[in-house]
Amino acid sequence: MLPSKLKKYIRQSGFTLIELVITIVILGFSSMILLPFFNSISHSPDPLVRIRAVNLGQSLMDEILAKKWDNNTPAGGGSIKTSESDRGSSVPATPSAGLGPEAGESRPIFNDVDDYNGYSETDVFHDQDNNSFTLTGYQRSVQVRYIAGNTATIDHNTPGLNNTSDSKLIVVTVTSSSGEKFYFTAVRCNI
Repeated sequence: MLPSKLKKYIRQSGFTLIELVITIVILGFSSMILLPFFNSISHSPDPLVRIRAVNLGQSLMDEILAKKWDNNTPAGGGSIKTSESDRGSSVPATPSAGLGPEAGESRPIFNDVDDYNGYSETDVFHDQDNNSFTLTGYQRSVQVRYIAGNTATIDHNTPGLNNTSDSKLIVVTVTSSSGEKFYFTAVRCNI
């Protein structure tokens, strides 16, 4: 026979059925909350891929916005004549069909916003000093087009105009190595 103290210890060790059921229920609820969290982390794109894509887009957009509005914009700035307004000089803005680099121009000597229209790079990229670097699987391209000054929404899908206006829409599109597209959109005005 067992001593009474040992019997009491044996009866008190372990968990009751109610305690086990409550523990299982709590673990079940916890897993319902944590599994989607861990699933989203394991399936999300690598943050480094996104950071590289954002840096590629923002650096090119900064470079473009530092240029003058049009090839015919006077030194030091000032507005020029467009289909939308005739204020400023009598020199007209570059026609819509002529947006892009002038004959013989390459990126190191681009001097206005619309010179970048149609510019594209894949895998090997250049900074504004024409130094090259490689990011395999990435691509960036630029579109520049005239838009109406009263456009309600302005994003990468805003339609362009066939004539000149006082606003140019600049869209830098970066495609990351995972195929995700990033759009950097800015408007530059004739001032």
